[in-house]
Amino acid sequence: MRWLVACISLLLTALAVPAQADDNRPLTITLTGQGDGLYEVRWKVPANIEAAFLPDLEFPESCVAGEQIRQWSDALGHWRQRDWTCAQGLAGKNIVIDYPIANPGLATIARLHVGDAPVETLLLQPGDHLLHVPAPEEAGESSTFSEFMKLGFEHIWEGIDHLLFVTGLIIIAGTWRRILVTVTGFTVAHSITLALSALDMVSLNIRAVEAVIALSIVFLAVEIARGRKDSLTWRRPVAVSVSFGLLHGFGFASVLREIGLPDEGLLTALFAFNIGIEIGQVIFAAILFGAWQIARRIQPVAAQSAPLQKLAAYGLGITASYWLIERVTSA
Repeated sequence: MRWLVACISLLLTALAVPAQADDNRPLTITLTGQGDGLYEVRWKVPANIEAAFLPDLEFPESCVAGEQIRQWSDALGHWRQRDWTCAQGLAGKNIVIDYPIANPGLATIARLHVGDAPVETLLLQPGDHLLHVPAPEEAGESSTFSEFMKLGFEHIWEGIDHLLFVTGLIIIAGTWRRILVTVTGFTVAHSITLALSALDMVSLNIRAVEAVIALSIVFLAVEIARGRKDSLTWRRPVAVSVSFGLLHGFGFASVLREIGLPDEGLLTALFAFNIGIEIGQVIFAAILFGAWQIARRIQPVAAQSAPLQKLAAYGLGITASYWLIERVTSA
């Protein structure tokens, strides 16, 4: 396993400072029909993106923009609000997302409240700058599952802190049986709090949650560095994965709480988002475990791996400590 640990160590050391953890929220757009062709539109970029990147929205030529524009910043991000009047409506038409500089790698989540139709939640990839407002015959739930599953898959891969926590669990668990039990415990735990938080049944301060998530990685890093096989973490890693997994679930839910779940197909969207997270998580764990198996075939583990484990621990610890300080000071 020492070659796997060595690769992880070098990667963590290289990425320790610039990594952005779980703060890469999407551009969010909320469009609400007020009647008589009037639409109120709010949009924002996340707080970790400079306000200069806030895009303009270009409506169809048949629409007339209101003169008043509101723009402000708060803990959630940088906002802009404006009204448009579209005598012919927006159904079946396109809205162009125009970034003044360049898209800083943000996906787009749009929520459309138009007339008596169910609320539509649309997801666009970072390269998509065209928001299509569905006509009545185009609207529906057919893409809800796939879109939210894709969102969950992308979120786990963009949420580097969650992946580093899983990495620490894998290093401590060691064997594939223990890895399976440990990761399953993490999955069950964060699935519970993800659902409770997304459905507004339980709510915690997200900044505090994100700080504790970083602290959970520091905790694993300390355990790996100490290498005490008699501690509860080493003997029962599933206890740690379940305990901290409950908090990680609130971190996952922060994305859904920010963009909102669709009124129609709410449980479908929630289930799909969680499935996407699990698929991404399983792929990541399989890659790490597969690399370990390949390394064992190339060179059987014979030498002491303690120094390399310490290097991995320092990589995890430095990265997570940076996030912890950043999140505590910005709370």
